[in-house]
Amino acid sequence: MGFSPFPAGDGRPWLHTFSTDSSAFLLTGLSNSAIALHMQDINNNNALYVCTGTWNITNVGSLGPPIVLATAIYTPSAADLLSTNPLGKVGVYKVYPVVTLSTGAVPMDGQLIQVISEP
Repeated sequence: MGFSPFPAGDGRPWLHTFSTDSSAFLLTGLSNSAIALHMQDINNNNALYVCTGTWNITNVGSLGPPIVLATAIYTPSAADLLSTNPLGKVGVYKVYPVVTLSTGAVPMDGQLIQVISEP
């Protein structure tokens, strides 16, 4: 799942693709509220933050052929951008969506990002 470019620091939404270590992940039948963005603060003993922004599923995906990756757009909330929360706090984070199914939560592949402060 790519997080580049990563415009969320200024509040703009950005598109995610969904996959796990084993395969593409389908979002068929899931509501937007079944997805949460998790960020672990690498420099702070992996402190976990669950962002409060919203998701909009744009493609549920299919296993094809061809394989079509599921996609959803994340829009950060004002709280996500505060200097006390990861999208507004300088640091290095492991970022990954978590999809909640009836059988439990499924974390997607993560990526390390660095949040910096720019004038």
